[in-house]
Amino acid sequence: MNQILRWKSGLRFYSIKYAAKDTVNYTSTINLPRTKFPTRLAQKARIELERNLIESKFASCYQYQEERHQGAAFILHDGPPYANGDLHMGHAVNKILKDITIRSHVIRGHKVHYVPGWDCHGLPIELKAMAAANAGRKSMNDPIIIRKKSRQFALDAIERQKKQFRSWGVLANWNNISKVYLTFNSNFIVKQLNLFLDLYEKGLVYRDLKPVYWSPSSKTALAEAELEYDANFVSPSLYVRFRLTNCPTAITKESSKHIFALIWTTTPWTLPSNQAICYNSNLTYALVKLESDNKQLHGEDEDRYLIAQSLLEDFQKTTNKICVVEQLIQGHELKNCTYQHPVFREQQSLPFFDAAHVQEFKGTGLVHTAPAHGLDDFIICMKNSISIRSIVNEEGIYDNGAPSYLEGKMVLDNGNELVIKNLKKDIVFVSTLTHSYPIDWRTKKPVIIRASQQWFINTAALKDKAIEEIDKIAVFPRVNAEASKKSLRAQVTKRPYWCISRQRAWGVPIPVLYEKTSGKVLLNKKLLQHICDLTIKEDNIDFWWSQPMEKVLPPSLLNEFNLKASDVVRGSDIFDIWFDSGSTWSQVLENQQAADLYLEGCDQFTGWFQSSLLLSIAARNCTPYKALFIHGFAVDENGHKMSKSLGNIISPKDISAKYGVDSLRWWVAAHGTQHMAINVSHQLVQQSAESLGKIRAILRYLNGSIEDKSLKSSNMLTTTAESYLNRFLLSRLYSFEKEVFSLYDCYEYNRVIACIQNFVTNQISANYIHLIKDRFYCGTTKEIENIRFTLKQCYTLLCKALWPIAPLLVEESWNDSKNFYEDKFQAEPTWKDESVENVMEKALELKRALNQQTKSKNSWLLSLQVNCSKNALNLLQRLHPLNSSSTESELCEILQVNSVNLQSLTAPSAPLDFEIDIVSRSDIELCPRCRRFAIHSNNDIKHDICQRCALCLHLAKEFKIVKMD
Repeated sequence: MNQILRWKSGLRFYSIKYAAKDTVNYTSTINLPRTKFPTRLAQKARIELERNLIESKFASCYQYQEERHQGAAFILHDGPPYANGDLHMGHAVNKILKDITIRSHVIRGHKVHYVPGWDCHGLPIELKAMAAANAGRKSMNDPIIIRKKSRQFALDAIERQKKQFRSWGVLANWNNISKVYLTFNSNFIVKQLNLFLDLYEKGLVYRDLKPVYWSPSSKTALAEAELEYDANFVSPSLYVRFRLTNCPTAITKESSKHIFALIWTTTPWTLPSNQAICYNSNLTYALVKLESDNKQLHGEDEDRYLIAQSLLEDFQKTTNKICVVEQLIQGHELKNCTYQHPVFREQQSLPFFDAAHVQEFKGTGLVHTAPAHGLDDFIICMKNSISIRSIVNEEGIYDNGAPSYLEGKMVLDNGNELVIKNLKKDIVFVSTLTHSYPIDWRTKKPVIIRASQQWFINTAALKDKAIEEIDKIAVFPRVNAEASKKSLRAQVTKRPYWCISRQRAWGVPIPVLYEKTSGKVLLNKKLLQHICDLTIKEDNIDFWWSQPMEKVLPPSLLNEFNLKASDVVRGSDIFDIWFDSGSTWSQVLENQQAADLYLEGCDQFTGWFQSSLLLSIAARNCTPYKALFIHGFAVDENGHKMSKSLGNIISPKDISAKYGVDSLRWWVAAHGTQHMAINVSHQLVQQSAESLGKIRAILRYLNGSIEDKSLKSSNMLTTTAESYLNRFLLSRLYSFEKEVFSLYDCYEYNRVIACIQNFVTNQISANYIHLIKDRFYCGTTKEIENIRFTLKQCYTLLCKALWPIAPLLVEESWNDSKNFYEDKFQAEPTWKDESVENVMEKALELKRALNQQTKSKNSWLLSLQVNCSKNALNLLQRLHPLNSSSTESELCEILQVNSVNLQSLTAPSAPLDFEIDIVSRSDIELCPRCRRFAIHSNNDIKHDICQRCALCLHLAKEFKIVKMD
């Protein structure tokens, strides 16, 4: 560099220093990955990208596969969500699991049949709709106003829910109204009415007076599936005595002056409805005298009590009373006993009945029997021709058949208190009991069992076939298959009948007319067809409430029934919503067709799984599903159910906005398939986002490495001449694809994620990408082309495995005018080569052994002497010639060392396959371009790059340095 010195004399002197040679930059000569696919996206950009992908890439996906894919369709029948509000994490779990299932078939070229639907009727919608409308009391009693408000409320909820389902990437033909089913649509109603008539004509549907779960707060019957249970409900617990009027013959007349049957109950409000006492003929009963604090009760020395001998100890412990046993009586001797009613004392000869439901686990072995308020009570009284007497109305209020002190009183408010007060002299002991009690799932208020006229399905006639079909179906997750089948069998077996009528306005009316005087049911095919025609014409069934009888029952049909319009009254009952949803298979299945899968939460054992099965067997004598997948419930990080009152609700909308839709989907796949309690927390979703970030980094590298994503652009024959590293990854790719889609077919999505993460981390990143960098960045054109081919297969098959779970990430990475799902990617069976895998596994085993010795040294400066066992030598010699110190073998590339010399172990030291001697070559200088091979000298001329790099740069003859950019 020239330096100029200035002196005061004005003369200039020059000092000359030779300039150093310019450093050559080889970066532009290296084949580095290049891509516009970003490492990450800002939240705003991500949300916009997700919206664009859903509207462009996914909008036509369902229709595309429906039109293009061949073969029998995989049918996933959608259990309808309730159209009553915004979506929660439970909806996200359910719908995303369904979408993962759908996509796992679509990406393999399978045709899929999936029709989303909504359950649009029911009290929750009715109550919310009327509350939102701020309707007055008059409107609450007008069925047409209720129906109008409820329909609009449901439609609004459906639009909101549909928008959010789409925002999660859920595939369906959302814009085609014929590809979505709604239970209030006229075509759905018509099919439901015809199903009802079919079952009625088969004798499987009937009307009867039976005890059912009844909600006074909702004023309607409820199904088991519509109940929740309050574990801390407090009931009175009392022992009450019923005076016998005819005693067992074994009791002498002298002892029979004042004998009482001792009863235990937690529902004293039902005592006025008592009609019998039940006993068990197989039990032994004791005639006892009661004492307390060494004094006789009530001062009546002649009072004696009947109680099961096996329950004496429990009774004494509970009441702190002493039982002095005077006589034992066998249960069968109670057969002809009678007693006086504790409330209606004029009834002096009420019966005793032998009943198997009387057990010796709790109580006294004598059971108060009120057939209007208990199923076992009802059955035993019907068996013995006892007519049912009910004194409680639909609001849970005693009617005029009750004693005057109870008339007009609520049974669950002060009914218990008043009964206890008025039976005080016959109450032996009273306390309270905290126990689990059924409550209305909508109003959260307690229910009662109450006999009323309802429509029922005869489930007893369907049980055997239902159990037979349950045994045939496949159940997932497989680990819980037998327990799940057992649970469903138990639910079907124990169900005595199915009450399908409800007393509300918002629903499908049961299409039955009654003769006013006799109550005779009027129903036939002509009447039903007329109702169906009106439904199609009006596009709803509101006319059932609004139109005069002459329109509902025209003159031609009146003449057929030989009645006048004034002689007929229409039914006021609607169908149970489980009858609505249980018949949805009729919208998506044809003839004897069964869906390949029903996928719902574990609560549907008592709900949709059961109602669909029973109705399909009743109508078609076959199951509506071939397989069930059962998932759990979303709970917070402490395992608590999410609720507004606890303030622990996490919204899927907030999750997808903060972390991304694919992070939400990844969380569902990772946690939604193996546990019944699915923990939700920001920490878990953050972990999902981080896992996706690592996957994104690999996709970015692959995307930038392969340039043209079209598989037609290059080819590679997997011959023995080709790189073992390439063939090894292709062989593992074949196994990976087979394994991951086998897991998809078993709905083990958590294991799919583990499989993908393991393959990305260990096979792609740690092994292949790390080991081929030298050849890929600095190798020959042919080597680079073959690596690109291998990476291309890796990229496309990884995207194929990811697409069902993280479709937005895949489509963003693909970024092509042609959608990813429109191409078909499949590993070739010819790629599978176990001999290649054996060789590579042994080489990688050697690499791990080497890494333990070299620690952080620059391995490219190392030369190895490797003494191998016979087996190891046979495998490794395919990667490196024997007794040669070659620096360019594939084993050198895998081990990332300067040179290797393979020799046989003279004295093998089992179980080790290798003895490694390491020499550090500090005497060599590595090429600045590849940093692998040494710079060579020729005729005392030192060259700046290695021979391999020079060949790649077409400078083999003169090794001249050219100016690089």
